[in-house]
Amino acid sequence: MLPRWRRYSKRPLHTLLSSSRSTSSDSSSYNPDRIRNFSIIAHVDHGKSTLADRLIEVGGVRITDAPQQLDSLQVERERGITVKAQNATLRHVHEGKEYLLNLIDTPGHADFNHEVTRSLLLSDGAVLLVDASQGVQAQTVSHFYTAFERELVVLGALNKIDIPHANIPACEIDMERMFDITNVTHLSAKTGQGVGELMTRVITEIPPPKVDTDAEFQGYLHDCTYGGGMAILTIFVRSGSLSQRDTIVTVGTDKQFQIREMGVFLPSRSPTPYLHSGQMGYVKIRVRSAAEIIIGDTICLPNCTVKPTVTSVPQPKSSVFSGVFPDEGTDFGSLKLALDKLSQSDTSLSVSPSSHPSLGRGWTLGFLGTLHREVFAQRLQQEFGESVILTKPTIVYRAIMSSHRGDEEEKRSFNSPDDMPDKCFVECYQEPVVDASIVTPNQHLAKLISLCLSCRGRELELAQLSDDRSLLKYRIPLVETVSDFSSHIKRLSSGYASCDFEDAGYWDSDLVKMDVLINKEVVPGLSVILREEQVREEALRTVGEIAAMISQEMFKIVIQCAVGGKIIGRKEIKPYMTDVTSRLYGGDLSRKKKVLENRRIAMKSLQARSKVNIPRGVFRRF
Repeated sequence: MLPRWRRYSKRPLHTLLSSSRSTSSDSSSYNPDRIRNFSIIAHVDHGKSTLADRLIEVGGVRITDAPQQLDSLQVERERGITVKAQNATLRHVHEGKEYLLNLIDTPGHADFNHEVTRSLLLSDGAVLLVDASQGVQAQTVSHFYTAFERELVVLGALNKIDIPHANIPACEIDMERMFDITNVTHLSAKTGQGVGELMTRVITEIPPPKVDTDAEFQGYLHDCTYGGGMAILTIFVRSGSLSQRDTIVTVGTDKQFQIREMGVFLPSRSPTPYLHSGQMGYVKIRVRSAAEIIIGDTICLPNCTVKPTVTSVPQPKSSVFSGVFPDEGTDFGSLKLALDKLSQSDTSLSVSPSSHPSLGRGWTLGFLGTLHREVFAQRLQQEFGESVILTKPTIVYRAIMSSHRGDEEEKRSFNSPDDMPDKCFVECYQEPVVDASIVTPNQHLAKLISLCLSCRGRELELAQLSDDRSLLKYRIPLVETVSDFSSHIKRLSSGYASCDFEDAGYWDSDLVKMDVLINKEVVPGLSVILREEQVREEALRTVGEIAAMISQEMFKIVIQCAVGGKIIGRKEIKPYMTDVTSRLYGGDLSRKKKVLENRRIAMKSLQARSKVNIPRGVFRRF
């Protein structure tokens, strides 16, 4: 016999989801007071997706195949992280009444915080999940304050209470002191213990959605996926109701679409004839291009008499930029189509066209972090079969220009070495900085302080969270955090420390532009922005690695790194040599010298006329 938390009703879902408009002109039989919209927010690896599985089972869906039902993307299953916020409609009986619960599982990594913000816009409450073995982490604090600013009801929950080293009392003390949460549900998402109690708290403590059932239909477009010329729109019904026979209009693009299919996520798509106020579901339509759909748009019916309201989602600020170019064998047109569709789904991405002398036409993309950048490239390959070249990630620097008309200052931003203003016109250069909040056990404190200092960090705060954990706050240049900073934190703390970043503006820095020259010609695309103290070491490393990747030719190849007009590093690739004096078997020495001089002149002429073939792998590496 199934345990109590796994039992569920056999009644078909559509009997609750819809009230037949063929027999009644109103929707009085449908009660939005029995709907709850909530999200699960937590630090990465604290068990959000596993808890979502248990809640789905409580809602009446047996999970017999792969776990993490809401992690539907291939990249999510391979990396073991949640990338996209996914929702599912659950059913639960409480005190003899059946309730609909719209669950949204959110990402935990800092690079996908925008997905959390968008999900909380549709939620009336949130479950703040904390790993009982690790306690409150950096992203736990960040997500809590995001929900707090939205004035949502936050339910505290402790997960993994069944593992031997769980420290439940300490976690409860931390949650009360930091978040003022005193009522904490103890649960194990793995075994299902306490999940039923959490479901009851969701129903009793989270308020129903504020909707107008008598008004005309209006819906919020939350997400979109594409396939086979069709688009699957995830929508939230703000007012009225929607029928499968209706035609919808997107306010932002003023396009009309006939509904081909409509339903809810269980978590797989389940068709229903109607969607009512307060519900979350999907609408399947046919689209011609991705530009016809805008995430965050409002959906209404044709000839709508009430002016629709559009919810503005704050656009996140990109912190890492990288060029994207089609790889060998990749069609530019198909890559552009795939990029349009994926950028519509990932609203945190910024896209602008660009070109490269060696790589051709492409785009400059702005990401929220290096993990966001890696996941995007992986999704392009897995979901659309497009292989791309991603250039080295860069950040946005700033130059304070020298004014020749008084004391006025001009601030100019740039993220490419080609756009860097010349030093003679600049008062000073500035680089972006972030405030890094690190939560760590006390035994790893000294090593993490040394790491922050080695990354040019400046201490802002050192606080004791509990008897065995501390909070470190350092202001660190963004460029130091975009590569392996988080990995170093995990390595030095054996995985027990966590980190969160917050934009902190700019500070002055001694920046220079280092160019790469091959046979005295600057190679576009290989220039980099460095600090003066990095130049020599980076120049020697760069010329050595480029020399190892370029093939030997019939002429000498000279690879140089220069700052301004000063050569910092140099490496030569010697040409193929033949013994031109082998046929000389005697005679005066001047004859041999003349042959060698003729060869030297010929080699010099060949070097001036020939072009070095630079492999695409050089641009991929640098």
